[in-house]
Amino acid sequence: MKRAFVMMVAVLGLSLLGCGGADDLAASTDEVVSSDEVQDVSQELATCTATCYGGTSVSCTGTTCSYINFQSVTCDGVVTNCPPTVCPGEYRACFSLSGRRCSQHEPCCRGDVVSSCLCRDGRLTC
Repeated sequence: MKRAFVMMVAVLGLSLLGCGGADDLAASTDEVVSSDEVQDVSQELATCTATCYGGTSVSCTGTTCSYINFQSVTCDGVVTNCPPTVCPGEYRACFSLSGRRCSQHEPCCRGDVVSSCLCRDGRLTC
């Protein structure tokens, strides 16, 4: 029994020496947990805000961001669109009327603002 114990201690001792000893093992563990390295890896966050119709806005925060007013904001590849606008009254969106046949000017809305499409040469121009 004593021989097995002595043999096990010898193998353990040789394997520690082969790895550089207990001191080197402790030093490499300290290097991995170093707070300086963690700070170097962290990135700053940016916040972007896009103005939308009706006085609203959309925002997001990420490592990269961009925005297009009255349309959307993008953070880290994720797009957030402005909320849909509601035309006041019975008006339709101007872009949906453009190019249609007409005999007179047609009221419409751009976002939440009342506008109109002009009737030129039998077609609506918005």
